[in-house]
Amino acid sequence: MITAMPTLLTGGQFVLAAACLAVVFVDPSMLRAQASGFSITLTGQSMIRSDIRAHAPSAVPIIKSMLNGDVVFTNFEATIVDERKGQSHLDGRFLSPPEALDALQSFGFNLVSLSNNHAFDLKVPGIQNTLEEAKRLNLSHAGTGNTIAEAVAPGYLHTPKGTVALVAMASGLVAEGGSATAARPGVNELRVEAGKPNQEDTQRILASIREARKRADLVVVYEHNHVFDKPFSTVMLEELPERLSPPDWLKQWTHAEVDAGADIIVMHGAPLLHGVEIYHGRPIFYDLGNFIFQAPPSLILLDEPINWESVVAYVVFDGQNLRSIQFRPIAQNKIGEGQADMHDEHTNNLFLQTRGLPTPATGEQAHYILERLADLSRPFGTTVVLKGDTAEIQLSARN
Repeated sequence: MITAMPTLLTGGQFVLAAACLAVVFVDPSMLRAQASGFSITLTGQSMIRSDIRAHAPSAVPIIKSMLNGDVVFTNFEATIVDERKGQSHLDGRFLSPPEALDALQSFGFNLVSLSNNHAFDLKVPGIQNTLEEAKRLNLSHAGTGNTIAEAVAPGYLHTPKGTVALVAMASGLVAEGGSATAARPGVNELRVEAGKPNQEDTQRILASIREARKRADLVVVYEHNHVFDKPFSTVMLEELPERLSPPDWLKQWTHAEVDAGADIIVMHGAPLLHGVEIYHGRPIFYDLGNFIFQAPPSLILLDEPINWESVVAYVVFDGQNLRSIQFRPIAQNKIGEGQADMHDEHTNNLFLQTRGLPTPATGEQAHYILERLADLSRPFGTTVVLKGDTAEIQLSARN
C-alpha cells in the first residue's frame, strides 16, 4: 500500500508537512554511528530547477536534517543558465539559475557530479556556466570539462578525516556533440555499443580511477546510466521489469571499476530505486533514484508513483574497511503551489519550483520503500534489515 505523500494542500497552497519537526525524522543512532568513522551520505539525483531557499523555505530544515556526513554527494541533474549573458530558460529543457547550486551547497552537499544527459541542455555555454559556478563556490565536482582530460579527471574533496576523490561519467542519451573531446567542452561519456562499454572510454575511465586511488583515501565513482537492454523510453513507458534492475553489462563494468580502485559506486538514471551489491567489500548502489525532482508535469515519461520515492544512504568506513550502510526512505511531493503547466516542458513557474522536494517517509510508506529496496538487493546476495522507519545492510565477513 502506498500512503499519501507527506504534504498538505490548503486552499490551493502547498505546505510541507511537519516542517518544524524535521530534526526528529533522522534516527539519532544513525548520526552517532557516523560520528566516529568516515561518513559518506549519498542521495538520489537532484533535478533542482530553482532556489528552494527562496521559493520553499519551509523545506530547507527538512532537507538539511537528512544530509549529515563528512561527505555529502548528489548529481546535479540540470545545467546552469545565466541571464546576465543573454541566455533564457527557454533555450533548453532542464536549465537552472546559478542560485540552484548555491542552494545545494547550503543544504550540505560538498561533492557533486555534473555528468548526465542534461548537462548539455544549453550546449557548450551550459557546460561552461556550470563549471564556472562550481568554481565560484569552490564545490568539489567531476564529470564535465572544457576538454575530455578535464571531464574524466577526478575531483577531490579534502576533509578533516581524509581526501575523497570523485570520478563521474554518463552513459546513454548524451546528445550529439555533448561528449567532451580534446577540443570540445562536454560530458565524460562512456559509450556502450552492442551491450559492451567502448574500449577507448573504458581505458580512459579506469585510468582515472587508478589515479584517484593513488591520491585519495576514498574513491567514489558515479555513473548516470540510460543504457538498458531495450530503449530507455520503452523500458519506462511500458513499465517493464528491466527498469528496476541494472543490465548485465553494467554489473560487469562496475566490478571492473571496483577492481581498479573504486570504494563506492553510486548511480542514477532510471530514475528509480535499484538494489545494492557488496562486491569485494565495496558497495555498489545501482540507482538511488531522485532526491530533488523538479521535473515539469509535461514529462510524463517519469510519472510512476515510485519515481517519487527513494532512500538516502549513509555509508561509514573505518579506514579502508566498510563498517555500515544505513538507509532513510524519502518521498517527494508531486503537487506544488499554484497551477501546473501541463504542456510547456520549458516552464519554470511556482508549481515547478515547489514540487519534487524530499521529506522523510514514515509508517506504511517507509516500510514499502524499504521492502522494495530489500527485494531488489536480494538477488545480489545483499540482506537489507528493516528497523522501523530505517534500514541497514547486514554486512558479513565475506563482504
